[in-house]
Amino acid sequence: MKDQDILIKKREDYIAFLTLNRPEQANSLNRAILLALRQEMEKMEFDDDVRVIVITGKGDKAFCAGIDLKERAQLPKNEVLSYREKVIRPFFSLLGRFPKPIIAAVNGMALGGGAELALACDIRLASHAAKFGQTEINWGMIPACGACQRLRMIVGTGRAKEIIFTGEKIEAAEAFHLGIYNKVVPAERLMEETMKLASVIAGKSPVAVRQAKKAIDIGADISEGLDFEFEVSKECYFTGEAMAGPGKF
Repeated sequence: MKDQDILIKKREDYIAFLTLNRPEQANSLNRAILLALRQEMEKMEFDDDVRVIVITGKGDKAFCAGIDLKERAQLPKNEVLSYREKVIRPFFSLLGRFPKPIIAAVNGMALGGGAELALACDIRLASHAAKFGQTEINWGMIPACGACQRLRMIVGTGRAKEIIFTGEKIEAAEAFHLGIYNKVVPAERLMEETMKLASVIAGKSPVAVRQAKKAIDIGADISEGLDFEFEVSKECYFTGEAMAGPGKF
């Protein structure tokens, strides 16, 4: 991984920032970034100096445009499923079960796997430019890292189906109305508002916060749904158009 592809900043107030730093590639997730994010989060899970993690993207156009389809298109067909199972899924699994609060500062478009990245965080603050879209269907795929379950729980079954079936991109104001984003603010205030919220949470009892997160998450357990979601997505690769989709991109 290039040193600048992911920016890591740990503050003295128990807040850590992980910034995707590929603005020219819309902060898309390639293999190196996925592995690096997983490694850093595994460290922070047991770091008492980190109580809250903020994930954001560099620039003002994209939070994350999802999995790097250009990189995937270059993979031999026999390596694609292995890449999904050994690199992509383990990162999203770690994100989903992470014991400490994670705030997504959605500074721009969150599409595909980038939308799933935001959904897997506990709280999502967004700028007015923060469009949201589960666009996988446009490339012959389905969301397979949590969106079929998490989005349904947030916006309801019917609206989730509409968003996923059409691959539509939702403006920030509508995403806020649907409950996808907790708050929408002007771009110049996004990090300020994120820091305010992160500081409040980091100032509370870390044990109590972790236990509250655990209690809420267990009451909304979707682990079986997540497993099934990933399994049914494989059919898109075996008999569908998912192998050709990235090439079109």
